[in-house]
Amino acid sequence: MVVGLCFRSCSEVHDDVMDHDWIVGVDGSPDGCTALNWAVAMASDIGGAVTPLTVWRVPLPISLGARHRVLEVDRLGIEAEAATMASATVDGVDDPAGVVAESRVLEGHPAPVLLGESNPGSCVVVGRRGVSDLKHRLLGSVSQYLATHAHGPAVVVPASWARTPCRRIVVGFDGSDHATAALRWALDVAPPDAQVTALIAIDLVPWLRPESVEERYADILDEARQRLLAAVDDVDPTRRAERSVVLHGARQALAVAGADADLIVVGPRGIGGVARTILGSVTTWLLHEAPCPVAIVPSQ
Repeated sequence: MVVGLCFRSCSEVHDDVMDHDWIVGVDGSPDGCTALNWAVAMASDIGGAVTPLTVWRVPLPISLGARHRVLEVDRLGIEAEAATMASATVDGVDDPAGVVAESRVLEGHPAPVLLGESNPGSCVVVGRRGVSDLKHRLLGSVSQYLATHAHGPAVVVPASWARTPCRRIVVGFDGSDHATAALRWALDVAPPDAQVTALIAIDLVPWLRPESVEERYADILDEARQRLLAAVDDVDPTRRAERSVVLHGARQALAVAGADADLIVVGPRGIGGVARTILGSVTTWLLHEAPCPVAIVPSQ
């Protein structure tokens, strides 16, 4: 099992980072507010515009049981409530750089609406959880849906996140197309003063101690190290990133490396073969347990 981290040089990154757009799911929950604060902090640091997006829908019991005229009145009321909530959330965000654009309020189910907004040129940001579905808001299962279906980067922000600069980014890398896309995106959004680490975690024989693996499988380990380090070099030829190789599984490696990280970036899943699958169950675990925001970046 192999995981790695990699980044590009500051001068190369910030030539195009200003093109990033941040679309944030706002649903009136504390998690949605935290997600908006995270996007504002990132855009203030590296550039781009932040667009709050609120999705509303008519409750199923009303849509099934109400007459047309009553239904239309309820639709207007629900839409107005959603717009008011979005405005109040934006007003509560500290935005000294003026990166927040005009809020958008759309009708539909949150998951497909946000999915439709996702593309390689934008990043969709949501909280880890939202408020109850009875209020027709948007997060919770939506975060999992976006992580596996989004057409571009999707970031899930935990409620525990406190507004701090992004100074350490960890990227899971196993040589797959998804991992390569994750690595490249992380390079684009890494602030100039961010600490970056290229971590390769190899879990060749999980039931053996690392010392025994080193002794018995030295040639195989060396080949894996060289192959993944070469892949890191392809994306980071200036060697801005620190390289580190550890003999651990993906989950343990990311847990240790991400304990004091400001952002973890992974692909939705990894590769098979000797390295097995590293991102999939690991990504799901990160979405639920990571102490910092997690970005899921699919290959194009």
